[in-house]
Amino acid sequence: MSIVQIVNVTRIYNVCELAARFWQPVNLYTTFQGELMNRKYLSLIALTVILTLTAGCSSAAGSQVGTAKDGNEVKIETAAIKLVNAVNKGGYELVNTDELNKWIEAGEDMILIDTMPGDFYGKGHIPTALNAVMPKSSLADATDAEKEAFAALLGEDKEKKIVVYCGFTACGRSDAGAAYAKELGFTNVYRYPGGIIGWRDAELAEEK
Repeated sequence: MSIVQIVNVTRIYNVCELAARFWQPVNLYTTFQGELMNRKYLSLIALTVILTLTAGCSSAAGSQVGTAKDGNEVKIETAAIKLVNAVNKGGYELVNTDELNKWIEAGEDMILIDTMPGDFYGKGHIPTALNAVMPKSSLADATDAEKEAFAALLGEDKEKKIVVYCGFTACGRSDAGAAYAKELGFTNVYRYPGGIIGWRDAELAEEK
């Protein structure tokens, strides 16, 4: 197998698999650009390619391990625990990005509420979303005016599907909104934790 063939194989195999594939003695003579290359030189070339490729295996794999983009798993852990505690306390359900997108595409009968401040909402929001700001800390910090504005969007049907979101998973605004909807007696309440950042990460359409 020539060095050209070795390099071409990298387009098909993962580099780590490639290293394992070629970590064998080379038994045949081959030609490269019209010159005879014996197994000694081909083995050296193959070894050089292997070392170059495998040098990045551990670092490349390491950069892909974990939940957080920046590799900070503690941040993800903190957000996950906060989310679980909020769901348990609020009594609402969760919906992920893919499912929410399917609901919107199918024209699901629901009320979708963006709880970010109006200027953020105006820069881009999930299609069909209405806007009613809620505090980023907790429902306990919501003003009467914020509660009234939020409640006004919900209507009278207590079985209506309500979906609330804010900026991102660690943001508490959507928790405040979902918890308040449950407090008001709505039975079909969902929180979309990914928020507008998760929506944009999925490269889905927005409205302004």
